[in-house]
Order: sequence, then C-alpha cells, then structure tokens
Amino acid sequence: MSTKREKILAKEGLLDEELVFGIDKNLLDDEWLGQPKLYFNWAIQLEDARADFEEVKAAFDVVKAEVDLEIRTTPDAYDLVKATEKSIAAALIVQPEYEEAQQKVFTAKHRVGILQAAVTALDQRKKALEKLVDLHGQKYFATPRASEQSREAVERIEKLGARGKKRFSEIRDKGMKKNKKKKARRSTR
Repeated sequence: MSTKREKILAKEGLLDEELVFGIDKNLLDDEWLGQPKLYFNWAIQLEDARADFEEVKAAFDVVKAEVDLEIRTTPDAYDLVKATEKSIAAALIVQPEYEEAQQKVFTAKHRVGILQAAVTALDQRKKALEKLVDLHGQKYFATPRASEQSREAVERIEKLGARGKKRFSEIRDKGMKKNKKKKARRSTR
C-alpha cells in the first residue's frame, strides 16, 4: 500500500526523481537548454496546485458553514443539551462531511508542498549547473596531460628501453640527473 506522498509523487511524475532532477555532466549544454522549460513546467504545476488548494479550501469553508448552521438550527439532532459555542464546535469537527472536506484540504496542501519542493529543487539544479559549468571552464573534467618535459622523458625511456640497451632504472636515473642539471642552471641565472 502506497503512502499519500507516494501517490502524489506518482501523480506528479516525481517517483523517478533522477529523470527530472539528474544532471549529465557530459551534456551540460543540453542540460542548460532544457532547464528553463523544465522549471517552467514545474512552476506551472505548482501554480495549478495552489489554485486547486484555494478551491478546496473554499469548498471546506462552505461545508463548515453549512454544518455549523445545521447544528445551530437543530441542536437536538446532534444530541446537544445546550447550544454553546464550544459544544457546537465540538459537534462540528466530528461530522463526516466536515472531516472529508478537511482531509481534501490537507491533501491539496500536501500536494502544494511537494510541488514547491520540486520547484525549489530545480533552483538548486540551476545552481548545480552553474557550478558544473564553472568547473568545466577550469578544466576540472579534463583528462590529465603530461608536461613537455615529462613527455620527452617518457619518449626517451620508451626508445632506449625498446632497444634493450639500458635497464629502466639506469634510464630513470639519467633522466633525473638531467632534470637536476637543468634546475641548477636555472637557479644560477
């Protein structure tokens, strides 16, 4: 049996949140292009939910007034010995039509809250996209590249090692000595 929240999430298409709010960092341009439309769709759903909530709330107020009036005009039908404000209020909240209307208000308010959370999450998604674009601009997702000096050393090692002339440690030591000499020459300048 699913909860009220799960029913609302299913109705609003939020059960698989990754489809709605997930970000593919390799397709940032597509994600950015889709963000305004995605946000707009959810903002519209939120406003529809708010309008529904206001309608349900108004209907609840009508039911409340009708039941209240009925209790006041025929207090005997509701087993009230004396029709005081407290006894009328107590009789009102236990009436099935009042409880049903009140439950509809709670459900509509819950739906508004869930959709508000979705729209807020889309704001967070926008911020995440901005930060990912910043990281992309700083080459955060770039593949590592060797410096020119390192590439030359690797090429030397591969050439000499492939010919079988020297062992790896000798090649490495020779490369390290060259680097030390270059650094020493730079520091004396």
